[in-house]
Amino acid sequence: MSLLFRIAVYLPVLFLIAIVVVGQQHTTASDTIRAATQRTVRWTVWTLVLVVLMTAADYFVIGW
Repeated sequence: MSLLFRIAVYLPVLFLIAIVVVGQQHTTASDTIRAATQRTVRWTVWTLVLVVLMTAADYFVIGW
């Protein structure tokens, strides 16, 4: 599977999950969308950090 396709599927799904998570804490749609966007960005950064750490561990343990 191409990386672009994976990203195109991952980000909207992550955003929809964030809407469900933060929708329970906000009353208006604009507040919910704003909070879901912030949470999606935060989760995306965490995902990138974890992928980099796993790749570094892979190269450290297994080698090039």
